[in-house]
Amino acid sequence: MNFVELKKHIQSNDLYCCYNLYGDDSFLIDSGINFFFNYVVKDELSKTKLSAENFDAKNLISILNTSSFFGGKKVVLIKDVDGEKDKQILDVISKYQQNPNPANILLISSKNVLFDEKKLQIFNKTTKFLCNVDCNRLDNSYILARINSVLKSQNATMADETKELLMYYTNCYLARIELELSKLISYAGQREITKEDVKLLVKKELEYSVFELTENLGQGNSQKTYEILNDMMADKKMAPSVFGLIQNHFRRMFFSAITPKTGAQVAEMLNVKEYAVKKAKQQAENFTKMNLKNIVDLCADLDFKIKTSQIGYQNAVQYLVSYILINNKKISK
Repeated sequence: MNFVELKKHIQSNDLYCCYNLYGDDSFLIDSGINFFFNYVVKDELSKTKLSAENFDAKNLISILNTSSFFGGKKVVLIKDVDGEKDKQILDVISKYQQNPNPANILLISSKNVLFDEKKLQIFNKTTKFLCNVDCNRLDNSYILARINSVLKSQNATMADETKELLMYYTNCYLARIELELSKLISYAGQREITKEDVKLLVKKELEYSVFELTENLGQGNSQKTYEILNDMMADKKMAPSVFGLIQNHFRRMFFSAITPKTGAQVAEMLNVKEYAVKKAKQQAENFTKMNLKNIVDLCADLDFKIKTSQIGYQNAVQYLVSYILINNKKISK
């Protein structure tokens, strides 16, 4: 099940005993949790929030097997579960599946899905026990509809190209979009929100900065490339992730360039949004396939040298960018 189906599913009252809300958009996960709290339980005493960090198996089972004080269902939440670190929680859930309490609902939020489809089939063979809820970033069409809804409610206007820029700057995270929209609406007042407003007020997500960097690398624009790179490396929070994201982006570009699969198929294989694959294919056209392969190979070599202290992190990033600018000769394609 994906996030957009969740509210209607809850209101149908044909519920599972357990839900794993997973994905990379915390806004969607929190919204999904609030759906259960708002539409399933009758009072605050029927909401229980537990910590994965201080998990107590006996306490969880005791809570799940205890009825709500005022009757009706009780919702129990364990937030931010890590499938690798929190195996005890997964073990307890697997055991609980053998004798679940249908009067209560267990919610588990996580970055990655905790139980695969094969496990789901086993869990749900005799009863509706577990449902995975995909809370990864939504399709552009849904996000655009949300932007339009907010703008309409605030009597604000924004051109389509400005909406697209906002989506790119925030990398389609609804939490960021909601926050930035509020700021932009207040700043613009009665006039239309412009692209210049977005550029002035909205901080770019790191992944967009990598996209922008790659675009200028492909076009051989060294001055703009180094301006973007210097801004990224000057940000202490951003800098440690720069090399890895450039490496992943070029892998995506190379794979998108050589595969006969559709954008949707590639997106599913790489676990990214389809628009990211579309952009990767577009940017790959600025490189020969051989150049892309050479860049991917160089990234792997530099990654090894960084990890074995043969080269400093910043030097590796600078070398990689310089190599691409010097060696990318699209005319040889």
